[in-house]
Amino acid sequence: MQMQTQCPHCQTIFRVTAAHLNIAQGHVRCNHCQHIFNAANHLLKSSSDSESDNLESFQLDDDEQDIDLKDFDIPELLKEDIDEPVRGRSWASFFFLGIMVILLSLALAAQTMWFFQRDKVLQHQEVRPWLERFCYHFLCTLPPTRDLSRFKMQDHVAQLHPEISDALQFEATFINNAYFRQPYPALQLIFEDLEGNPIAQRGFKPEEYLQRFLGKNEQMPANGSVHIKLILIEMSQVIEDNRIAEGYHFKFF
Repeated sequence: MQMQTQCPHCQTIFRVTAAHLNIAQGHVRCNHCQHIFNAANHLLKSSSDSESDNLESFQLDDDEQDIDLKDFDIPELLKEDIDEPVRGRSWASFFFLGIMVILLSLALAAQTMWFFQRDKVLQHQEVRPWLERFCYHFLCTLPPTRDLSRFKMQDHVAQLHPEISDALQFEATFINNAYFRQPYPALQLIFEDLEGNPIAQRGFKPEEYLQRFLGKNEQMPANGSVHIKLILIEMSQVIEDNRIAEGYHFKFF
């Protein structure tokens, strides 16, 4: 059943149906002045067929013709609710929510790895090059990371000092086997008896065995090596009959 409603703003008369009145609680938009009004509140009494020929058109032209109230004359937000199938909107919502869940899960996993396994992330052979490339372009600096197991002592020689009595002279070379830079390690020289019990030990900071001041961000290069020469005095507790006590070894810390 068709009815007529009149725009209260510009007095334009349009045809409406019961379906239009059920949509958006009867609210429509006048195509003539774009005014939104309730068609149910402005219904007109039925007119004759001859009078209907005088109804003004929705279109902005000079021709006068009967025009039904189309879906595009319903407020835009309501039109989206009408035209979009419920099933399609549900699938789109599920898809969007699924993508968001995946992205949030990846972000949470990355944050967890960073806070609890940061060194493993920074030392990962495939991940670190990408992080270095990112920091190169965005002018950032990767935080330092350490893996003491990557430091290896290659050569070391211990002997009595030729000029100083009660003194030992050490020469050693160690390398950084890691594929990433890391801070210079501290060294600890440990002397042991026949049963492997420590009888004396000395510790050395990087500035001591390098014999120079380290820069703020200076680190040992990947696959780099360091040659050190140490002189230890007052070592009578490990010197017996002009020889060094049973054994010694270096430890990185």
